[in-house]
Amino acid sequence: MRILYTSDIHVDDRHLQAMCAVALDQAVDALIIGGDLIPHHLPRLTAKDLLEAQTDYLEKVLVPKISELKRKKDIPVYLDLGNDDLYGARKVLEALDDGLIYLLHLRKHPLTKEVDVIGYMTVPPTPFQRKDWEKPDSRQTPYEPGNRILVDGYVSRSGVIEPTVLDLDSEDTIESDLTALSRRIERPFVFVAHSPPYDTPLDVLADGAHVGSRSIREFIETWAAKKMLIASLHGHIHESPFRSGAVQTRIGNALCINPGQAAAFRYVILELAWPSRRTGAAHPEIALSALPDDI
Repeated sequence: MRILYTSDIHVDDRHLQAMCAVALDQAVDALIIGGDLIPHHLPRLTAKDLLEAQTDYLEKVLVPKISELKRKKDIPVYLDLGNDDLYGARKVLEALDDGLIYLLHLRKHPLTKEVDVIGYMTVPPTPFQRKDWEKPDSRQTPYEPGNRILVDGYVSRSGVIEPTVLDLDSEDTIESDLTALSRRIERPFVFVAHSPPYDTPLDVLADGAHVGSRSIREFIETWAAKKMLIASLHGHIHESPFRSGAVQTRIGNALCINPGQAAAFRYVILELAWPSRRTGAAHPEIALSALPDDI
C-alpha cells in the first residue's frame, strides 16, 4: 500500500494543486494530510473576516479539489485542521466526514483490514493568537520553560470569534486526551499528530529550540514498546527538517516523520507492507520510498 503524507499545505496556495497532482502521478492508495490546510494569506481585515474567509476556502476550493481528485482516483483521504485553521470553519468538513473525507482528530479509522489510522491535532501552547487547537501539554509541564508562548488569544468553536485566555493549570491537557485515546487502540495503527514529539529532529525551530509535545512523545514510546504503533506522522514545525537535517527518526521501533513545508511542496511516500506473509514477522511494517530531494 502506497501512502502520500504531507502537512502544512497552508504555506502556499499552490500546494493543494501540487498535492493532488502528486497523488495521481505516484499512484498512491491513500492520502493523509496532517493539519494546517487553509492558506496563510487569505485576505481579511478582522478575525471575523478571517473565519468567513477560511470557511469559504474550504467550501469553494479545498472540497471541490478533493472531490476532483477522488473522481480521478477514488482513494481514502484522511485529514483535519491544524492550529493555524479556525475550528469554526470545520463544520464544512464535518458535513463530509466518513464519505468524501475522514476527519482525524480524536478519531480512529481503518487504513487497511489490519491497520487503523488515529489522529490528534491539538498542539502545546504557541506564541500565536489562534487558540482553538491549543492545550497545556500536561499538568506537570504545560509548555517548555524558556519557549515563547502567548496565553491571550481567540477561539471560534462556537461559530463566532471570541477572546480567550489559555489556562495553563487546566486538567484538560494533551496528556489527558491521549490517555482517553489510548483506550480505543485495539490493533496496529498509524498515528497522525500535528505536533511532533518533543526533543527530536522533527520539532526544531530555526533558533534550535525544541517545541514539540512531551505527551505525544510518551504516547509514541508507550505504543511503540507494545509493538502496536507502526509510524507517527507530524508537521507543525515547517523548518525543522532544514534545521535538523532529517525528516525522519525512530522512537523505539516506530518510524516518526515530519516532512516540513516550504515554498516548494514537500511530502513523503510511505510503503505499508505485511512481511508476516513472507517472513513470519508479527506486524505490518512501513518504510519511506520517496522523500524530499534536499534531505
